Parts: sequence; C-alpha cells; structure tokens
Amino acid sequence: MGISRRNLIGATVALGTAGPVMQGLDPNQARASMPGNKSVEDVTSLAVQYFTSKGYAAGAPKPLLTGVDHNGGLTYDEDGFGRGSARSLYVIQPCARVEDAQAQRKPGTLPFFTIIALYPAEAVTAQRRTSDLLEFLTAVAGLDSKRLRVTTTELAKPLFADFERYGISSEQIRLRPVAEAQADGAGSGWFEPEGHPNAPAFASYSVEFVMEDGNEIEIAESAVEFAPPHNGVVAVGLERLAMARNEQLMNWHDGAKAFKETVETEAQRTGKPLPSGYFNILGLPNPG
Repeated sequence: MGISRRNLIGATVALGTAGPVMQGLDPNQARASMPGNKSVEDVTSLAVQYFTSKGYAAGAPKPLLTGVDHNGGLTYDEDGFGRGSARSLYVIQPCARVEDAQAQRKPGTLPFFTIIALYPAEAVTAQRRTSDLLEFLTAVAGLDSKRLRVTTTELAKPLFADFERYGISSEQIRLRPVAEAQADGAGSGWFEPEGHPNAPAFASYSVEFVMEDGNEIEIAESAVEFAPPHNGVVAVGLERLAMARNEQLMNWHDGAKAFKETVETEAQRTGKPLPSGYFNILGLPNPG
C-alpha cells in the first residue's frame, strides 16, 4: 500500500493577510533587520520585496469563490496564472481546502491560508527558480537549512546540486516512487488533483520545515520543469513561513472567524451563493 503525501509529511496551514511592501530593503540583509517574531504581514512584505528584486511584477489574485464544484467552490491553490506571460509575475492568493476540515484537530491546520505564487518567465531556468526560492527561505527569511526537508521523486534529481548549495543534503531529501506520487496527485513529487478545473499535471518538489517539537510544516512547492500551461509555478505558504519563523503552530479555531467573514463578504459583493465548501469547512448544515 502506497504512502500518501499527508502521511509522509505533517503539512499544516494557517491564516493571514498581505501587508505593505517594505521599501529600500536589501533582501540579503533582511534577516538581520527583522529580528524576533514575524507576523504574516512581515513575511509577506519580505517576500514581495525579495521577489520584486528578482524581476517579478504584481499580478491580480483569483476570487476565493470559484463558481465550480471542485473543492466546494473555493479556490484551492495557485494554479491558473501566468500562462504565456512574457514576464515573471507574483500573486498574493487566498485559498481554502475542504479536505483540511478532516484534519482540523491537528495543530497548525486552519480553514484559510495565503500563498505567494510565482510565475517565472520562460527564460528563468529551473535552477534559477530553485536558487531564488532557497535563497529567500534561508538567507532572507532566516530559516535554518539543517531543519529543511525536500520531498520529491527522481524527476527532480537535476536540482539536487542546487539543494545542496543551500545546505540541504541528500539525507534531507525524501524520494517517493514516481508512480506513487502520480497516483496520489497531491504534490510533493507530482501535482495532479482529481477533478481540478485546470487539470494540472506536473512533477514537483515540496520544502518542509521541522519545528522544535518535531512537527513538520510544508512551506513551499515548486514545479520541477518549465512546461505549458503551468510554466514552472512556485508557491510559498506565507502563514506557514510565519509559523516556522515564530516556532509556533496555530489551530483551526484561529482561522474560522476570518474564513467565515471573508467568504460571506465576497458572496455578498459578487452576488454568488455561499458555496458548499463554506458549510463543509465550518461544519454547518448545507441548505442546498
């Protein structure tokens, strides 16, 4: 019996919002200038500043309410941006996953989370994308590379030298069989969620951080190669990054109120009905 991504790593999610961009900050000096605990706004600002310095321009996020059945009518991930873009883009995207309601008792799992999704231009190689990501996580965000883990398949082996250059040794890399990762489809080797409206299917690697108490949180996922229509997408979980920086997990209750208010506000603004995922995540009876 194959092991699923959820059993292989202790993935967690959390809640937060985008903050203002910090101006005039050298990303390579950012760690020293931001001691102590970091809010989600802090790490969002740091990420925007850093990736802007790498040539990424801001893009508009998708609505949280999708109007399709997949994932209870809620935006699931970062997929769907940057297709055919002539330049690199970043997007601050709010997301929610209905399946996370099943793991709500696990510390660090929340009903609502935010990612910075990166859509590199075609000229940006997989090695450059990986270097930018790992430089951000280690030199800028300040995570200890010895506490990072990579979960992937042999399809990512061309990037192993890049992992090692940023302090991630072969002992920190967990290889899954390609067939197993493809059958799972949830990422950490292969991303192909069943029923996804954009039908993504690509090799990937995930980056996890080991907390002091032994819990692992997934903080990033990246496509291995640049290939249409997904074009080498990279995603960093901003709440997860703040949790790693602060050595503090959050719980489901911490995000329930914000999720409820966010969905209700968007439904009222757009005239869309409350999606089934709203009721599933909050544990309410669905009138539909």
